[in-house]
Amino acid sequence: MRRMALALMILSFVASPLLAVDAGKAAGAVIVDGTRIDLAYAYAVDHQKNELTMKKNDTRIVLTDKPLPDDVKLDEIDYSFPEGTMGVVVCVTRDDKVSHVVVQHPKGMYDAGYFDSDRDYHFKPVKSDPGTIAGNVSSRKITTNTMTFSLEVDFNAVVK
Repeated sequence: MRRMALALMILSFVASPLLAVDAGKAAGAVIVDGTRIDLAYAYAVDHQKNELTMKKNDTRIVLTDKPLPDDVKLDEIDYSFPEGTMGVVVCVTRDDKVSHVVVQHPKGMYDAGYFDSDRDYHFKPVKSDPGTIAGNVSSRKITTNTMTFSLEVDFNAVVK
């Protein structure tokens, strides 16, 4: 009986951060070259073009350290983050696979490009209210020719 109670308590601590994320919020970070960038805001826009399939059925999830101004065009943010704003853009397909990743960090920007399937990136959706997308995006430690980064963020975003 004690083991079961302990297991339930541990499970509630593990599951509670994702369940506690309010709409428009994120909880987690991207770590770039050992520097942690906490991500607190979540946005999403549907019907985004996947450059490989040429179909407009991806969802673009934007996770930032600061709130975005109302006039920001989420479908064009990959190369136009507002000055001083750090964050990550993750595109997911209809079958919940990551298809594109962009990281805006203090030293610049990294674009992973579009890809069919990459085991380094993960999206785990959770059931959410209509008009929202919620879940967890994560990555293994990714090493590029200019930086190393990893990602672990729970989010809940209103889809525009």
